[in-house]
Amino acid sequence: MAFNYLTGGADLLNKASLGGFYIKKIAFFLISGLLLMGCAKEGTTNEPEQSWEESPTLVREVVVTDDGQKGNFVFRIGNNGKFGFSEYGPFIEGVKQKYMWFFWGEKDTITQSFKVVGISKETNEEITVFENENNSAPLSPHLGADHHIPSAMTLPSLGKWRLEVYFGEELFGNIVVNVEEK
Repeated sequence: MAFNYLTGGADLLNKASLGGFYIKKIAFFLISGLLLMGCAKEGTTNEPEQSWEESPTLVREVVVTDDGQKGNFVFRIGNNGKFGFSEYGPFIEGVKQKYMWFFWGEKDTITQSFKVVGISKETNEEITVFENENNSAPLSPHLGADHHIPSAMTLPSLGKWRLEVYFGEELFGNIVVNVEEK
């Protein structure tokens, strides 16, 4: 900025004081914003809400009978990508079916006691769907997974169910499934 000899530098002073005004204004908004962010509602958490969107699947056509008939092999994937199970058909209300669970992770975690808790979206009912308290066996790798556990599960009513998977007392992840009518 050039010095104006005719005004004696008054232009320079006016512009400098305007700059100070803008700096004060910016500082005011920054401080106000920080205060507002710090005054969040009591009781709020940073935890994301649990999704009720059905978990994704991998589907592959395979030969299922000796005479060459084909069917689909369905693998449902857990929310963290570290586990899933193979489905031998959809979940049917009140019908016990076999499921093979597959896990990838640390030996100390995935060889602890294993439990699946089901929570119904419609009724908020919570049940133990499967429990293997004596999962102290050594790792059992299978089909590329670090560990696998066979199970039989039944869900009692229609609609979406979140299956929460626990090793020991720690939540490992969850899978959301849709239970169909009998």
